[in-house]
Amino acid sequence: MGHSIKAFTGAWIEAIGTIVAAVGDTPSDTRPEEATDFLGLWGNVLQATGNGLIADTNEPGSLDQAGNVIQAAGNSIIVGALILPFNEDFEQTLTIKGNLFQAAGGAVSFSGDVKADVNIASIYAFYGDLLQVIGNSMQALAGILDFEVDRHEERLNTTGSWIQAIGAVLSALSATKSLENNGVKEDTDEKNLVNYRSTCKAIQS
Repeated sequence: MGHSIKAFTGAWIEAIGTIVAAVGDTPSDTRPEEATDFLGLWGNVLQATGNGLIADTNEPGSLDQAGNVIQAAGNSIIVGALILPFNEDFEQTLTIKGNLFQAAGGAVSFSGDVKADVNIASIYAFYGDLLQVIGNSMQALAGILDFEVDRHEERLNTTGSWIQAIGAVLSALSATKSLENNGVKEDTDEKNLVNYRSTCKAIQS
């Protein structure tokens, strides 16, 4: 699998994961708690998988790679909090840390976006990472407030989760645009190669 296709696949897997998690974070009077936990678990599993795929396509040691690895670690922390038999307070603490890791990873990637050449893909990536940092930070704050005041934090967490989802979709659109641009470049290179070979044959004949 080429790097562009792998980055495209990873970005959309991550985006789907954030949407699944956001649905789970949205309050519902009809959805059982087990379904909410299921959505949260698999949403973060998909996000960790997507971030891992993207990190594998980044330049080794780059800010993008570091950011995606940190975000994947944050998702993995939340997965651990949901599947391991911890008490409720410790589970909440791990979830807060997982969201902070994701926010930190997004911030690292965002710092790389600032230095990128300006084009449609980089603009999508810029705003995508920025929104994910904001969303994860809001979710972490909601978790902290849940310990302190037990008021309005559910709404804050839901809002943050959907902001993160919007950011992830923008990042996926960035990967899509990059894939399209690389496809155009590869087609152009192939045509140039064919023209070069035809010219060489014409000269030789």
